[in-house]
Amino acid sequence: MSKPKHPVKLYGKLIGGHEKYDHKRYPDMLRMLAAIFVIAIHTVSLAASMVPANSLQYDILTVFVFTFISCNQLFVMVSGALLLPVKGERIRVFYSKRFVKVAVPLVVCYVLYIIAKNGVSAVFLQNLPGLFVRILSGAPGEAPHFWLVYVILMLYLYTPFLRYLLSHIPDGVFYGMLSVFLLIDAANTLAPLFDFKAPLPVISESFVSVYLTGYFLAEKCSRKISGWIIAAGSMSYLLVCLLILCTDGYESYIFQTSPVMTFFCAAVFLLIKNREYQDKNYPFVNLVCRHSYSILLLHWGVLHFVVKQVLHVNVLSGGIVGGCILMASLTFLISLAGAIVLDNTLIAWILSLFRKRSGQS
Repeated sequence: MSKPKHPVKLYGKLIGGHEKYDHKRYPDMLRMLAAIFVIAIHTVSLAASMVPANSLQYDILTVFVFTFISCNQLFVMVSGALLLPVKGERIRVFYSKRFVKVAVPLVVCYVLYIIAKNGVSAVFLQNLPGLFVRILSGAPGEAPHFWLVYVILMLYLYTPFLRYLLSHIPDGVFYGMLSVFLLIDAANTLAPLFDFKAPLPVISESFVSVYLTGYFLAEKCSRKISGWIIAAGSMSYLLVCLLILCTDGYESYIFQTSPVMTFFCAAVFLLIKNREYQDKNYPFVNLVCRHSYSILLLHWGVLHFVVKQVLHVNVLSGGIVGGCILMASLTFLISLAGAIVLDNTLIAWILSLFRKRSGQS
């Protein structure tokens, strides 16, 4: 009879709070921030949809929407910062280890959303081919926020080739390439202003420039212009606030991979990176960081079903501020609890099957 595991060690394994981290802390801080922002953006945007358009309340909420929607770029930048500098990892190992860790939770949560909406019959044998096609087709209507996960998944597909490219070109060539990608983003953003269709929107939609920006910001070379980037990000944020409060029709120019969003996110990235965290353990950060991906996947259902329909929480109850804080807090805590359970049960079991097949420990 095997000896039962110590309850404290089991608890530490379950939530990740007792892990020892010997890597840089700032990516963990950024992932935690992005996980919190991804819930905040959908809470605040829900509140914005329930107040009169063009009112002061709406404009202020839209400023917060811009602030929190930076989570999209932050998730991508952190991925680029962590994955692109890695050298010597074989392509087969990358896809069997890292790519699978992104794909499996996506498929699991995709199926759970489909079952929640359409019932268990959606995964009956005769319906599996159609479900497989749906998964390959992109984000479902039941979980529209999955679009970001598909972007990240595609960037993972590109990663081994981008690594090879970055390791075989001079720094000057990389800076030029990144500049071109950012200029394409700018052209794609500003083209509607001149009634012109940008020729290469796919570059912007794929977030490749944001992915490469994360790599650049993580490298030592970014230190030389760190102050300029933070200043540009601060000016971008002020510009966005002025656009929102003083103009109309600004939506096409401030979101997604627009220059102001990229500079703002780069500034946030560097402000957190440049802090001194010392050699400390942050249990809460470790916990949220470990489950940030599943929080991203689960929070939509938690917000719109559990919190709104089951708990009957109104985002405007107790005032907009109180309602948003209450709804976001409940969504975060329930999403975190669900992520802990799912990551350590079904997802862990499926990933263990892949590890056994690939011969990983």
